[in-house]
Amino acid sequence: MRSWSLALSLMLFSAHLFAQEQMALRLNENGMMKILRMAIQYNTSSKTSRTVVIPQNIYKFTIKKEQLTSNPIIPVINEISDLNLNRDLDFYLNTSDIKVTGNVDEKSLKMSISNSNDNGFDLKLSLNLPQIVVNGARLSLCEDKAKNGKSCGSGLQASMTNLKIQTKNRPVSLSATLRLRTDGKVARVTVLSVTSNLEGKNAPAMDINFQAVTVPKIAIVIDGQETELDTSRLKDEILKRKAFLAAKLMSFAADFITSDLAEMINVYLVNKQVATSYQVYRKEGLKTFNEFMSDRDSYPNRENYVRSAIQPEGKDPMTVIMAEISEVIRNAQVDIALKKISTPQNKDIELAGFLNFVLNNRAMTIKNTLGNSNRALPKLDLTAHRNHDINLAISEPLINGALDLVNTTGLYQEVFNAMADVKGFSIKSIKMHFQGDKSVVAVVNAQVDLKKLQSSGFSSWIKNKLAAYLERNNNNAVIYFPIEVQVVPTVKNLPTGGVGLDLKVLSPFNYVELPNKFNYPSNVGNMTDIVKDGVMEQLKDNLEPYVNKTYSVDVTKFLNQSGVVFLPKAISINQGAYFLLNLDLVDIKFNSKNPNLR
Repeated sequence: MRSWSLALSLMLFSAHLFAQEQMALRLNENGMMKILRMAIQYNTSSKTSRTVVIPQNIYKFTIKKEQLTSNPIIPVINEISDLNLNRDLDFYLNTSDIKVTGNVDEKSLKMSISNSNDNGFDLKLSLNLPQIVVNGARLSLCEDKAKNGKSCGSGLQASMTNLKIQTKNRPVSLSATLRLRTDGKVARVTVLSVTSNLEGKNAPAMDINFQAVTVPKIAIVIDGQETELDTSRLKDEILKRKAFLAAKLMSFAADFITSDLAEMINVYLVNKQVATSYQVYRKEGLKTFNEFMSDRDSYPNRENYVRSAIQPEGKDPMTVIMAEISEVIRNAQVDIALKKISTPQNKDIELAGFLNFVLNNRAMTIKNTLGNSNRALPKLDLTAHRNHDINLAISEPLINGALDLVNTTGLYQEVFNAMADVKGFSIKSIKMHFQGDKSVVAVVNAQVDLKKLQSSGFSSWIKNKLAAYLERNNNNAVIYFPIEVQVVPTVKNLPTGGVGLDLKVLSPFNYVELPNKFNYPSNVGNMTDIVKDGVMEQLKDNLEPYVNKTYSVDVTKFLNQSGVVFLPKAISINQGAYFLLNLDLVDIKFNSKNPNLR
């Protein structure tokens, strides 16, 4: 059953909204089918089949009055036991434990969605078993049943031993309808119905074998004289009608599947609901999804996180920044809450919600506008991306909220100092904005205190002092301005078999003036030309070695967590507002000790 918990949790793992979705996950039809097939593989593991045990029971069946004369067994029973043939007759099948074994045809698995609203939907799953085998130690035909118990009464009975029934010529088809609903706090799954084709005109044929038919000794006593009745004809008729009895047994198996099994599953799912809001803390060494789910509440919040000093030697700055941002986020408390469930085209499952990071008791701030302006975040539409298993959309405001939280650790300034140690230069913030559908603009809001510039000699000292003097009335010689760096991301396959992200970083110095497309605060326009040229020249000399270059980052370790393996397929900007990552699902490794076993 844990595999079905996985399917449910993957569906619910998304982000309480503001006006529009800040984060959304769309699990497309093909991705959902992959998850369900992997759930089946996990449940069957390395075995070739699965077995369900139907507990020992007694089942009643009724033969209609108009069918009594056409049933060859009834006249024989009537010779032994006086039957009332003017009414419907009830008989019973008393069984030992019945083992039902079958193989699942994974390719036959189908799903459909219905009754969808913001609180959930119904999901119908169907699959075929090419053949099932029913084994029972004993099957008894009873004239009556014990008043208190699951056994035959004192009336006439006949028993088959070591019964084996195999279906043939047609697969057994099973369908289950599940209802997923959320009340804003938890999501629950209920089994509405389970049906099969074990009865009716579409039922498979059966091959029936058993060891023996036994009829207990029956005698009548008159005036102390015992006379044994001949039951051989009853035994012969039962042998002739074994298909009738086997069909009845299969019918009761179908009843078990359609009612008892559904009830058993529902009982299993009681208190097995999945929360729609989580607080997730850092976990070390978790390799499987089950470990993630079982341990998610056992890690306290880190209220005194201090980031370790970076180790930039031999690494490009982009690799350092990506690794350090990942490390900071992993050490933050992550709050996620489901806002809305939708089922586009009744084929896909889309979840939208709220995501928040809390670091050292400081929560990130998320706006609902784009591009450092009042432009509203548009309603998300992922329809054009259904050809991938999973679409993960993250809004521009959410990315900037996370970047602001990372900035509280001093990371950006430390990375800059390692790249180009310019005294007096500081980074106030880094923002991310989207440009077109392919590129991102990183806006570094920088500040230069001309009074703190380092001098390399007497002439340099004179130049710096003069610059500070000339700009003394311009914010006390503290110059602030944005540096817009365009970044073009593309996905590529790595020689190691992993997946990489190429980041083409363009130079902000390709223009006569530093661009300020997003209208961030700047007092560069108030600078004297000679000072401005000198400051920009020094800045360019320090940063130019790191731009107009392509950096490659292995994203496999960032994506593949807790046993779930993804294959990134494309990165793009959706609607000028959302960073969109399209993924295909490769594998789900449930067993950390034997990762090749599902």
